Amino acid sequence: MISRSSILSQRFLPLSTKIQYASTQTIEPKLVNSKDRQNFVANQISEVLADSKNRLFAVIFAHNRQFKVSQNDIIHLHHNSIIDVGQKIQLEKVLLVGGRDFTLFGRPLLNPEHVKVFATVIEKTAIQPELNYVKVSGKKITRTTFQSRELNVLRINEIIVDKSLLMNN
Repeated sequence: MISRSSILSQRFLPLSTKIQYASTQTIEPKLVNSKDRQNFVANQISEVLADSKNRLFAVIFAHNRQFKVSQNDIIHLHHNSIIDVGQKIQLEKVLLVGGRDFTLFGRPLLNPEHVKVFATVIEKTAIQPELNYVKVSGKKITRTTFQSRELNVLRINEIIVDKSLLMNN
């Protein structure tokens, strides 16, 4: 009598099995001078930065949120700040900067002396009020409150990367 387990095991066995043994050939890695490699990469990034047609992007950290921005982008900050409309500011907490061909990461932030992201405050307003309705069950207690948070709207003017950042690392 044929058992069901023997049929199932035969069904899932491969028709032919080949055993390949690992080769015993040892491959030695090529040693690359890290300074030469670093200078080559820095020169390539410098060429990309020198071309004004290349559009840079940056990831900034503001009010416990991260924003990926590029030139002429608009971002909304949901907290009231002591800045006026039309005021130009520098966003100093830059996590990374990049282009189409490269990305520079900070650990955790890039130095604000070498990477600058400038923005202009274009609007300060309050968002639409949110209704907060609380009812205590079993009692005739209801409370309705309206909350509207402050909103700052920023336009990113420019992203500047200093070439000395590339040579220092």
